[in-house]
Amino acid sequence: MAHIPALLLVGQEETDLDRTSQAYRAIRRQIIDLTLPPGSSFSEASLAQQWRISKTPVREALARLRRDGLVDALPRAGYVVSPITLQDTDDLCAMRTLLSVEAAAGAARRGVEAPALERLEVLSRVPFALAAGEVGLEESLQAAIEFEAIIANSSGNNRFGKAIVDVLDELERVLRMAALIAPEVASPPGELEAIFERLRARDADGTHEAMRKRCERVHRDVLQVLTKSVSVSRAHIEMPSLPPA
Repeated sequence: MAHIPALLLVGQEETDLDRTSQAYRAIRRQIIDLTLPPGSSFSEASLAQQWRISKTPVREALARLRRDGLVDALPRAGYVVSPITLQDTDDLCAMRTLLSVEAAAGAARRGVEAPALERLEVLSRVPFALAAGEVGLEESLQAAIEFEAIIANSSGNNRFGKAIVDVLDELERVLRMAALIAPEVASPPGELEAIFERLRARDADGTHEAMRKRCERVHRDVLQVLTKSVSVSRAHIEMPSLPPA
């Protein structure tokens, strides 16, 4: 794949990356996998000490993460991991739907190469293995993200591929949070298989519809789970702005 989700890069060698890129990938990974949970604070010095590198690459990596919207700077107090909000999650899922359904239809029209199609077939069976207790949630999450990334990279549109993988990286953090709250939320058996079957048949309309159903199901389930979380139920309700008398 030209564009690879961060989850699939875990454990790979990073000798070809400069110090800033290594720091960026390491810190971003900790944020995405919730090692650094939303709202947690830290300093440049603490991260530099953890990774045994100088503050300069850490500072540059944090500047990139601020542009990504994953961290916020605190005046004279370091940094804090950006929260997961319902509004941002709603926006993120909506963008994922718009991009992924078009990429899937494009991949079907163009045709997916045989090795990628074979891999998609293997990945489409993982939800059945999860339901049977043969794999865990982590393997299920990896399979779902790889499945969608392969399709994005097969769309024939390089910008689609990059944009979707960027969205999947952000969505991974949300999906992990949702899984902590409600572990039963996962790809149901048959959902990925339906997309795969339409792709194999090069049915663009059918692939578009199957991917749309999947994306909208995830969107709905994630918002329902986050809405029921304790932190949301205990949040202060703000007074609406009233029009002047």
